[in-house]
Amino acid sequence: MFVAWGDELGFLYNQPYAEIIGSKHPEALGGRFKDAWPEIWSDIEPLVEAALVGESSFRENLSLVMNRKGFPEQTWFTFSYSPVHDDNGAVAGLFCTVAETTGQVLAEAALSESETRFRSMADSSPVMMWVTTPTGHCSYLNKRWYEFTGQTPGAGEGYGWLDAVHPDDRDAAGKIFVTSNAEHRDYQVEFRIRRADGAYRWAIDAAAARFSETGEFLGYVGSLLDIDERREMERALREANEGLEARVSSAIAERQLLAQLVEGTDAFVQVVGPDFRWLAINRAAVDEIERIYGVRPRVGDSFLDLFGHQQHIVKEVRAVWSRALAGEAFTEVGEFGDPDRERRVYEMKFDVLRDADGVQIAAYQFVTDVTERVREQERLAEAERARRDADELYRTYFENSPEALFVIGVEPDGDFVIEEINPAHEAGVGLKLADIRGRKISDILTEPVAAPILAAYTHVLETGALYQYREQLALGSEPTHWDTSLVPMRDETGRIVRIIGSSRNVTRQVMTEEALRQSQKMDAMGHLTGGVAHDFNNLLTPIVGALDLLQRKGLGGEREQRLIDGAVQSADRAKILVQRLLAFARRQPLQSVAVDVPGIVNGMADLVSSTAGPQIRVVVDVPPDLPFARADPNQLEMALLNLAVNARDAMPEGGTLRISAAIAADSPLLPADLQPGRYIMISVADSGVGMDEDTLARAVEPFFSTKGVGKGTGLGLSMVHGLASQLGGAITISSQLGRGTNVELWLPQTDETPESPGIAQPAALIHQLGTALLVDDEELVRASTADMLEDLGYRTLEASSGEAALGMIESGVEIDLVVTDHLMPGMTGSELARQIRKLRPGLPVLLVSGYAEVEGVAADLPRLVKPFKKHELASSIGTLTPEQG
Repeated sequence: MFVAWGDELGFLYNQPYAEIIGSKHPEALGGRFKDAWPEIWSDIEPLVEAALVGESSFRENLSLVMNRKGFPEQTWFTFSYSPVHDDNGAVAGLFCTVAETTGQVLAEAALSESETRFRSMADSSPVMMWVTTPTGHCSYLNKRWYEFTGQTPGAGEGYGWLDAVHPDDRDAAGKIFVTSNAEHRDYQVEFRIRRADGAYRWAIDAAAARFSETGEFLGYVGSLLDIDERREMERALREANEGLEARVSSAIAERQLLAQLVEGTDAFVQVVGPDFRWLAINRAAVDEIERIYGVRPRVGDSFLDLFGHQQHIVKEVRAVWSRALAGEAFTEVGEFGDPDRERRVYEMKFDVLRDADGVQIAAYQFVTDVTERVREQERLAEAERARRDADELYRTYFENSPEALFVIGVEPDGDFVIEEINPAHEAGVGLKLADIRGRKISDILTEPVAAPILAAYTHVLETGALYQYREQLALGSEPTHWDTSLVPMRDETGRIVRIIGSSRNVTRQVMTEEALRQSQKMDAMGHLTGGVAHDFNNLLTPIVGALDLLQRKGLGGEREQRLIDGAVQSADRAKILVQRLLAFARRQPLQSVAVDVPGIVNGMADLVSSTAGPQIRVVVDVPPDLPFARADPNQLEMALLNLAVNARDAMPEGGTLRISAAIAADSPLLPADLQPGRYIMISVADSGVGMDEDTLARAVEPFFSTKGVGKGTGLGLSMVHGLASQLGGAITISSQLGRGTNVELWLPQTDETPESPGIAQPAALIHQLGTALLVDDEELVRASTADMLEDLGYRTLEASSGEAALGMIESGVEIDLVVTDHLMPGMTGSELARQIRKLRPGLPVLLVSGYAEVEGVAADLPRLVKPFKKHELASSIGTLTPEQG
């Protein structure tokens, strides 16, 4: 670590950093930081300047060319720069912790190069080579094996290599392999293998066991050599020189002994007799034994005595020499040495030493230190395993991720090409990797689709940072929406060469959010419309009541009665208009019961046909066995009639009006605002002029109409929308200009059975029935209703609020009937009814309202909807019983 302080950045560092700075120490100590490193100043100056303005920075494996040993040297370092503040809080210098990673970077590069070199060497080798796993499965055979045997590439893996072994040799070769693999020892075996032309050739198979640093068995690496000619020559030589062989062997053994004992060799050579005494040993072997065991052997010493104080050493040394003294020639790699000193790995070649008569007199050993080679092989093997594990982890995630993953290559000229896409991406965009790999984005997609995608990729190139955004793709019949993240990947020079991306399909979420916005908009309009309709009902109630009275009294002449009849008709039309407003606001009182949809639709067929006219063909397609739906039958008939009228008006030149129904499960997609459940879908479709997108978006708004002044109220579709929503259903509309409109009404299914219609009985005339308490905060409504009650024979008491009415009841006034408005300032009518039930449980109560509020109103409390006429009031009173109080 070091500190650079003050205006001149005085350079102070510790001893470990002195080793990094090399020959510049100690002159650099106390000098200017910049003067110490002129050759790398351009690389680190931005980091220094950042620290001096209070910014910390970190670099990993930064490449720097240093001159610290008298010559330019490529190095790598990992370090962090941090600002250092003085007592006043100002930045006065910088502090750096640093670690040199040159060795690590070079080792990783060497490892990568070594892997490539091994594969290249193995496939170009004239010798057949192979590698196995710890379980004995062959995981690799080089190119020469497949050329020699004629097997197809990969066929020799596992135990497939045995198929190329001569049938007579197969069992023996397989047994030697299995036994050696179980014992984790090297072996050599000769057998015949089939050549590509079908001929069998003798080969020698030599296998070396591989072990990890912890001693774990990793499998074998081996080679096969065609020795068919050699065996033939050996056979001929044996036959021709049977008597000469023993003398030649003896001479060769003597010469080998002399050659192996040459003191100048770096190999360790030893000759040991049957009593485990050294008959010969070269200086290199003596020095090595002293280094790893701490003793220096001499010719004539017995290693049983020399290592007698350490029996574990005697055991491991004796194990290998006993095999050689027993007459076995073998090569073995093993680890030896005193654990308290040093243990090394050696390749030991043992053979038998015989005299001129062929009698074994000793065994000799030729040893080389292969510690670094073995450890390097283990490091390479571990690195290869780690790489394979990482590749497998990446591939598993890539192939199985539900997100659309992709890799985009960045060409030097700035073009973007497809390198990889995962199955989720293929499914999402409808493109196959095999069809688009290596192709440019601009060649695959149309310009309108490709432009925003290329703009996003260009943004990543310009910023070099993570980029997250939402995009819309129009690759199929319907656009899709995606949340996408892009991450740049750089090469060793820092250039962005790839963009890694992931996308999540959020089309359903976007549709749901849009549906929610539309629902909230319609809900707000419903509240507004409901309030207006309620006020209209309060205004209409005295008007309808007065006109009803004038009509019933027959006042005036024929002309006056004609005017009164016209006024009554207008009032009735206004009442229907308000009911439609209440239906849109979902405040129209509904008699929600089980309905037979096929019966209702088929029963309306003639009415719809006559309404549509002769130019329009009406088609009814409703299965007779549909389940029952929950709805108000009268309101449903009105809704279907409204839809039929709209369809007729959309086909001025004639066309087809189709009414159909189906179980909702038959539909591929339920509306977004429907709760999961069972539904009946009723469709009213026409072949008319259709609607554009703007008109379709406003179709269910109240008072919105395209029919012109005087030709429509603009409440038909809004009433259907309110009806469906109030029943827990939905309405969906699809339309295109020139291609007609389809309105789908979704109603919940029910397991209930429709009630059989009863015979309506006319309301009985009521006279002199007692005292009625009338409660309403609107004076005109109260006056009109009081006249009706008096005509029905009631003596009427009036109250302008719920509190006043409750006071009259508590005072003990005799009352036989209570007729109360629902929405009033202070106590509501339903709250008044609850209090009356506590005070006078048997007193009948009739609730009157501009619309039916579900919240807070008892289900068994009788209700009458404003505006109403005398006979409607009489009918409602006639249904009351003492228990309905």
